[in-house]
Amino acid sequence: MPEINTTEETIFDHLGDRPQVAALIDWTLLKLDKQSDSIHLSFTATEAFTNPAGTVHGGFIVAMLDECMGSAIVGLTDARFLPMTISMSTDFIKPVLVGTVFGEGHITSMGNSSAFLEARLSDGAGRTLARAIGTYRLLPFPHGPNHDARPH
Repeated sequence: MPEINTTEETIFDHLGDRPQVAALIDWTLLKLDKQSDSIHLSFTATEAFTNPAGTVHGGFIVAMLDECMGSAIVGLTDARFLPMTISMSTDFIKPVLVGTVFGEGHITSMGNSSAFLEARLSDGAGRTLARAIGTYRLLPFPHGPNHDARPH
């Protein structure tokens, strides 16, 4: 689990309310690390996210991984780009249980119009639960940092 850094101001402090999907999965910024081109987040998986087996449904897992990667682009570029998912490949490694899930998104390569990222979800003990790679189209961010929308 990454160290929580709540004192450093980031672009997310200026973008306003979280979008509905981020609020639904309880997107919480833990750390934005520009030196390693990565972001650390946490999410809360609720009972409402479970499948008949009692574990978190894959669609919610994919949403968390997508948020890790998209948020990395928004945060690490100071909201210069609005990331649009082109493709995403996901590996479901261990069942995700109800509770806190930790995520990390990392930019592996970025140009002027596209970016390649990796993401990983883990439990509180640091065990990898799922991972993904994604390709994103980079569009100009439609609003300045003081707008009340945070697309990611």
